[in-house]
Amino acid sequence: RERRAQERSLSDDNPSSVMTEETGKRARIPAYVVIGQVRRPHGVRGALRVAPLTDDPSRYHLLKQVWFNRGDDVRTPFTLSRVQIVPDGVVITLAEINDRNAAEEWRQAWVEIPGDEVLPLAEGQHYLFEIIGVQVVTEEGVALGEVVDILRNPAHDVYVVRGEEREYLIPAVPEFIRQIDSETGLMIIHVVDGLLDL
Repeated sequence: RERRAQERSLSDDNPSSVMTEETGKRARIPAYVVIGQVRRPHGVRGALRVAPLTDDPSRYHLLKQVWFNRGDDVRTPFTLSRVQIVPDGVVITLAEINDRNAAEEWRQAWVEIPGDEVLPLAEGQHYLFEIIGVQVVTEEGVALGEVVDILRNPAHDVYVVRGEEREYLIPAVPEFIRQIDSETGLMIIHVVDGLLDL
């Protein structure tokens, strides 16, 4: 829950994400976006095994540089010299890290890129960071709060909406989500009996 600005998207092709964006513009892009997390060193020459936090791990091939962040928002830039896609992640070799000891220092670090380098999405798709922070209102205009987290479940995602007095769990399915405009930061939902009791 600490790293919500991940380069994972919500798509109309997935029943958990049926939102539309009338303007077709991307908004709410943070300065840096997480695309992975370092798991462990790989071999003895400083390569690192990374768990990708992006819908398309092959996008690492498009990068020349990444930033490592240990969670304190202090970022260290590294130059990518080699990328290998493996069954359980991505193995990256960095010009500045040449041995296993140096690689060990970066276990669990977040792998980030500048926000302006995120890949464009098709119409009707949103990145997770575009959903976090939007204000949620009912079709009747009742304000419920803002989306503070997204629970990713096999069946469908669930938006965690925090209001002044409580939190609501809103399933991200067409029955309930009527509109999401990430540019204006507004989500309109359809309320049925029992929905706000979840």
